[in-house]
Amino acid sequence: MPLFFTFKRPIEATADIVALTGITGYLTYLWGKVDKVAGWALAPYLGWLCFATYLSAGAGYLNDWNFDDKEEPTPPSTKGKETKFVDESAEK
Repeated sequence: MPLFFTFKRPIEATADIVALTGITGYLTYLWGKVDKVAGWALAPYLGWLCFATYLSAGAGYLNDWNFDDKEEPTPPSTKGKETKFVDESAEK
């Protein structure tokens, strides 16, 4: 998670989660041979890792594998009442 959100490195984050998904898939296979319940118990985690891999790869691909220009200088919560996201002073 630090690779993706903190360091803004989508290529490395995707490679990391692909490796984690592969290792977990192999672990699920091994435990499934030992005990079917243990193998099936890892299935939701493996499904979540597949979905997270899809999200990581999709976000990287759609942003040309570069998050540097997507960052706001300060988060909206620290700006106080003056934000460019919501105009609270406008009357409806």
